[in-house]
Amino acid sequence: MSRSKLTILFSVVISVIFLDFFLFRYSFWLLPNESSWGADYFYNFLHEFKTFEKISKQKFRVLVIGSSVTGYSINPKDLEKELRKVTGKDLDIIFLSYAGMPPLDAYLMKDQFLSLSPDLIVYPVNFVDWRLYRAYVLDPKNGKNETAEESKLILDALDFRDAPQSKIIFPLESLLEFWDLIGLEKSAEYLAASIFGSYRYKEIYWKISTSLYEHRFGRNTSFREYNGVDIPEKVTFRGWTGKVFSFQPKPYMARKGFYIQVVEEVLKDGKFILELENFSHTVKQTFEFKSPGWKKILLDPRFLDPGEKDHWIRAEVSNTWIPYFAGPEHKDWALDILGVRLQQIFGKEDDLSLLDRRPVREERLEDLRFLGMSDKEYEEYFYFRLLTDLKKRPGLQYIQVLADSKKKIAKEKFRPILHFRYMKKLISFFKEKDLPFLLINNPENPVSLSWYGDSEWYKEHLSYLKEISGGGDNFVDLSRDLPSTDFWDFHHLTYEGTHKMNSKYASLISKFVE
Repeated sequence: MSRSKLTILFSVVISVIFLDFFLFRYSFWLLPNESSWGADYFYNFLHEFKTFEKISKQKFRVLVIGSSVTGYSINPKDLEKELRKVTGKDLDIIFLSYAGMPPLDAYLMKDQFLSLSPDLIVYPVNFVDWRLYRAYVLDPKNGKNETAEESKLILDALDFRDAPQSKIIFPLESLLEFWDLIGLEKSAEYLAASIFGSYRYKEIYWKISTSLYEHRFGRNTSFREYNGVDIPEKVTFRGWTGKVFSFQPKPYMARKGFYIQVVEEVLKDGKFILELENFSHTVKQTFEFKSPGWKKILLDPRFLDPGEKDHWIRAEVSNTWIPYFAGPEHKDWALDILGVRLQQIFGKEDDLSLLDRRPVREERLEDLRFLGMSDKEYEEYFYFRLLTDLKKRPGLQYIQVLADSKKKIAKEKFRPILHFRYMKKLISFFKEKDLPFLLINNPENPVSLSWYGDSEWYKEHLSYLKEISGGGDNFVDLSRDLPSTDFWDFHHLTYEGTHKMNSKYASLISKFVE
């Protein structure tokens, strides 16, 4: 090949690499983070990491890591406030969590964690984080954690279908750790993801870019999770209101209007009515609909009169619906009484800068389901909500698998396989760096804990965690600290449960603060 052709080829390769770097590793991360708390865990994880990577440490820095167990248990801002009360100091709380992060993942990210210069690592865990149920899934007939082949469990943990994070967040680390196990094809994929951001981030790149476009030019009616203003009466994670809800009028609502979704289940009498009224009862507006779909609401400008603009509008719907009794499109095993659905960024379209913030968990209608229930009422709803008609609900069959695995593990002997082993390696790594590590066996729903909590396996697993963490203030068992009504399911806390745990986490962390 001539020198000129080699020069052209070299120039093309360099240009492609530069363009890839500029678009996917640099420019993309300068975009405002307008995603909601649970809309894209991997994106929010990476965005949080990249944000603090650029900030020099000024205060005592606490790095909280973990799976959705962590995500549903700790609210960083509230924890910062509580720690200020307990210690009298301002602390930085860096919160790096995504759904499905097991100790293996955390170990592969250990150098990234260390680069943030934390003064303390906090890692809440629960049964689901050890992924012990996979031994039973891979071998339904004879599978046991006592005898499972670890190499098969590792390959399963790196499966892109179930664990895309190994390609998105730590591809090079996965390649270097498991190159001799994963084979040539997968090694090539990890290498490509390490070199090219377009391959590594393509899924989240288009999702986030599409979301930004929708916020500015779309109707904001296609979304996974509500990210609008707080509604005093609360909405669901999907943006559904109750029969009555209230909001503050915004100029855009009278200028270009906003949208609500009406479902066919509320058209009981052939029509559906939405009534709006200000709190001084001087302005009223009524809308009537006879078909389902997203409906445009053009607000009466009188709601924005100078004497009214700081007041609230009370909205009431004529009919409600219950997901369990809904048709196939909206069917869910829930008994919430719902009204209409609001747009994704309802109430924020006049000031999109309100969206560019650290995503935080907000209280939703689902968090209020169990308030005031007796233990018996809760348990009945628990089985109805999570373990009923699972053949009709393929997306929740893993819940049954998880329940079965807790009952099976209770009959086994404890064996510190895979994720237990990597937790030990992770803690040892930070010990070598003289970095304190707080391991928390997080609260568990008493209903599911009763299936295996008194077994020898459970007791031995607690002893193991205490041993590898060094005991003392480095390990705490909080598994029985909350009643069942503070749980969504087996291990995810409701908003009230998170609020209750705030002071306990702060007390534990304060012991490490200088």
